[in-house]
Amino acid sequence: MKLSFAKRACTCAVAVLSLFGFGGCGSSQQSGTITWLSARPASEGSIKAIKQIANEYAKSHQGFKLEFQNISDRPSYNQKLKVLASSNRLPELWDADPDPYFAKLVKDGRAEDIGKLYKDIGVTNRFYHISTKYPTMADGSLHLMTFNANAEYFWYNKDAFRKAGIAEEPKTFDELLTDLQKLKDTGVIPIALDGKDQWPFYRFLGMIPYRETGNEFLAKLKVGKESMASPTGQAGIAFLQKMSAYFQPGFTNSDATATLNLFKSKRAAITYDGTWNLPSYVDDSGNLKSDIGYFRLPMLGKGDKTAPTDFFANSGIGTAVSKGKLTPQLKDFLKYLFGKYGDVALNDYRVIPSVKPKGSVKTPRIYQDVLSDIAKVNDYAEVWDVQLDANTVSVLGRQCQSLLVDNTSTHEFAANVDKAIAQYNKAE
Repeated sequence: MKLSFAKRACTCAVAVLSLFGFGGCGSSQQSGTITWLSARPASEGSIKAIKQIANEYAKSHQGFKLEFQNISDRPSYNQKLKVLASSNRLPELWDADPDPYFAKLVKDGRAEDIGKLYKDIGVTNRFYHISTKYPTMADGSLHLMTFNANAEYFWYNKDAFRKAGIAEEPKTFDELLTDLQKLKDTGVIPIALDGKDQWPFYRFLGMIPYRETGNEFLAKLKVGKESMASPTGQAGIAFLQKMSAYFQPGFTNSDATATLNLFKSKRAAITYDGTWNLPSYVDDSGNLKSDIGYFRLPMLGKGDKTAPTDFFANSGIGTAVSKGKLTPQLKDFLKYLFGKYGDVALNDYRVIPSVKPKGSVKTPRIYQDVLSDIAKVNDYAEVWDVQLDANTVSVLGRQCQSLLVDNTSTHEFAANVDKAIAQYNKAE
């Protein structure tokens, strides 16, 4: 007997989903159980804070249970998310970046309006500006909750700076390049880069365009109204090339752990990293190590479109609520969660939270300084690997490696990236 298309689709979905630990077509959730598909590791401070608050909530709400399914390997997580979405099996809560794929899910009506949710439960003004601005879609709508607020800095070894005769932190890109050469002349690796994960390539590529135009260049680039062959695009490529002269040997194969080890062992003078990794730069008491300093994104020095207090900051991966699954119970829990999260995350787990703490901040000075920086961010620098579609990001990564290792031309780089963007827009 032949199966109908719907039954065949469901059967196929069940076969795939069974590999991921999900059941067949139809709901399999226990009454009162909320499932959260998370791309964060279970050991992350934000997850621990959420679990602590959920356990407190459960004590006064019989039958309530929050169940996490953590998949910290991002490619595996993305695969599972797409399988669940295609088979209409998304759980109540699921993590996502505000990228083109998520925009499609929003367009298809798969995610609740988080802006409305925040308003309904009275927490809109509790968030740092970056934590609602970063996940906002191109049309101004908000469909992702956030739990972190991140700032990205250049971290440096003070001893290496002193040895190189660098008395002040660089304030312009020219000063940064001059300082890198001074460091190189002392025999130290000027800057250690996580080239295997590639995201630092995209940051360096976007630094000059951001200071020149704010986010305008990237916004136009992703819809085909700008080109990497333009003066601004070429300036971004040229800066990445100049910076690469100061990376460690074999940087394209160096992952986050290896890169951090180079910096912590003082074989490298500088590294570029975000505050999601702040525990690596503090001592056992949570204070910034005395031999480490940090500085924000440098300026052009002339003709800057953005302020010194604006730089690469974000709220990390967000969390969506499946359309139609925002039950009164879930809504009440989220109100309770956001009422306590800022204080618990910051004071108990030293997580830079998306929500402003209500009480006194008990964490060390570095955490307070980062919060101050985040609070001052107005026009944050958007990240290329979130704004561009997945295929273009893949092409961009390969082109960065070819440019820096194989010495392909900047014009070939631009042509290939522009082509990938054009293909995506044409398909859309």
